[in-house]
This record gives sequence, structure tokens and C-alpha cells, in this order.
Amino acid sequence: MSSYHTFREALSDMRDRGFTHTFSIQNQQLFCPELNAVISPEKLTLVEQHHVTVDGAGSEERDVYGLKTDDNILGLMTSTYAAYDPEGFNNIFSRCRKSQSRRG
Repeated sequence: MSSYHTFREALSDMRDRGFTHTFSIQNQQLFCPELNAVISPEKLTLVEQHHVTVDGAGSEERDVYGLKTDDNILGLMTSTYAAYDPEGFNNIFSRCRKSQSRRG
């Protein structure tokens, strides 16, 4: 099980392990720029979640999420959007399926 100390470390290692797509919240929807598509949160499964410190930002912390689509496409999402719209983030993120074994 991987344990990361920094945001950069988590992103780099997860990308090396195949989490090559990015999921972001735009207009209250999940969007993947690599696929140029809106993804329904119900079609995503959370497979990893890591709480890390942001490099060079003192005590600022974020979560990095590893997600998998129903088509087995792996991607990343961060909790950055939650700082701007916590309710919108929670509304979308709560609709994603949760894997039984998540990392810490």
C-alpha cells in the first residue's frame, strides 16, 4: 500500500501506475478533458484516496482520488474544487461508487 507525503508525489506515482486521465468538476458535472466527455458520477468507482500536503503551501492539505470508469479507464481527481464549492463537490462525489479496498 502506497503512502504519500506530498501532492506532487501522489500525482506522479499514481500517473505512473496508470491513472493517466483527469476528472474535474465543470458546470456541476464531471468532465474528462482527455476523453472530451462528461462522465456520470455513477459510472465512476473510487479505488484510492490519499490525504496529502500541498508542496510549498505550508500546512495546506488536499485529497487525491484514484477513480475508475465502467470502461476501466483510470483517472485522478483532487479535492481542490471542494474549497470553492463544498456542497457541489460533495453532491457529485457522493454519487461515485466506493471500492471496498481503498488506500490511505
